[in-house]
Amino acid sequence: MKILYICADAGIPLDGTKGASVHVRQTIVALRRRGVDVTVLALKPGAPGTVPGRVLPVGTLLGRLQAGSGGRVAAQAAALASDRDLDVQVPFAPGDVDVIYERYSLWSLAGAVLAERLAAPLVLEVNAPLVEEQSRYRQLDLRGVAVEIERFLARRADALLCVSSTLRDRFARLRGSREGVHLFPNAVDLERFQEAVTSPQGAGARKAGDTVIMFTGSFKPWHGVKDLLQAFALLLNDQRRTRLVLVGDGPERESLMRCAVELRIESNVTFTGAVSHEEVPALLALADIAVASYIPLNDFYFSPLKLGEYLAAGLPVVATACGDLDPLLRDGVSSLRVPPGNVPALARALGRLTGDPELRRRLGRAGRRVAEENLSLEAATTRLLRLLASLGESGAADRTSAAP
Repeated sequence: MKILYICADAGIPLDGTKGASVHVRQTIVALRRRGVDVTVLALKPGAPGTVPGRVLPVGTLLGRLQAGSGGRVAAQAAALASDRDLDVQVPFAPGDVDVIYERYSLWSLAGAVLAERLAAPLVLEVNAPLVEEQSRYRQLDLRGVAVEIERFLARRADALLCVSSTLRDRFARLRGSREGVHLFPNAVDLERFQEAVTSPQGAGARKAGDTVIMFTGSFKPWHGVKDLLQAFALLLNDQRRTRLVLVGDGPERESLMRCAVELRIESNVTFTGAVSHEEVPALLALADIAVASYIPLNDFYFSPLKLGEYLAAGLPVVATACGDLDPLLRDGVSSLRVPPGNVPALARALGRLTGDPELRRRLGRAGRRVAEENLSLEAATTRLLRLLASLGESGAADRTSAAP
């Protein structure tokens, strides 16, 4: 099978450290392991060798295949698909690829245009309601165009792969049908986190007797890291031999570092900065407790990669909102659950785990089972390949029937 994988998001370099970049690389690597011929078109291809296989640095092409304010989106896509000037920039012909797979990004029509030119089915992977997210947390010009693109792609794609049920329902409404809309939550390479499961947690990472609490991820407003700092400050009133390690980077890092100073807990808090994803399993092996402290959200549309990795690492997890994992992460059985935004409850849960090593071990084992049974990358890739094969076969049949 030959797949053309498109990532036209300037905020997702292939060699980046945040979850989106990790997920792109993980998907490409998993497909390549199964013998799929993957060619990657990326706006930010990163350093050579970041992902296996053929990576085409086609920033100019992907920049050209974006919608603007000049007319209806569908008309723009049709015009681009028939533009003969693209022949030099598109190194493919009809029949060269079986499936086009694009990670949904604002403004991009690349997948739709190339699917039309190459007579191949289009799979659109949806990881967030980008129009809403951009409007809420950043700034969005030409909102009307962005909304029209979202609706156009929801209807144009042959299959939509949504990482959460919230997104699945949203894009089914945009599409006008549930047909072709699939739930594909983020999965975890369980083997990579086996080290954390089998290693004695904390060995060599801290002074004897210290308990290490860890958060991994990009410091975005919805991650609730400020709540975690405040809860940790309450915990330190009773348990001084505890450390908080915050792994990652992001827009709130500087303000969070100031918050730690204001709370007078900076001597017990470590900000590692950005780390490569290859380092994450070893870091989790040094932790005793992991935290996912999302703030209150009306529509939890995430499929948290960090949460899956915590579980795969066999760590006891304190979590607020978990989205589709809510039914699996039962309080006191496979995690400790606290209400989003409730800092005292978060502090109490951390204190409970800090003082009870046996509870930590029991929850960690149960969490690992949740990951093995529900979040396996191997199983997710098998399911994805079945779907792609069915689309590729239907696309080939359509091309044959259309032949003169």
